[in-house]
Amino acid sequence: MTLSSHRQHKIYIAATMGYGLGSDDSEEISYYQQIKEEMKKDRENGNLGVSRSD
Repeated sequence: MTLSSHRQHKIYIAATMGYGLGSDDSEEISYYQQIKEEMKKDRENGNLGVSRSD
């Protein structure tokens, strides 16, 4: 079963705000961890925010 877009958005918000997931569903946990890993890579590479072009 795939996650609905509404559930994906709720998991995304929880991950970006630093909240715990509070679920035991393996699909939700893997999506949460995927977002956290992407955030960690962006932080390490300095990809924070929007780059200025002026």
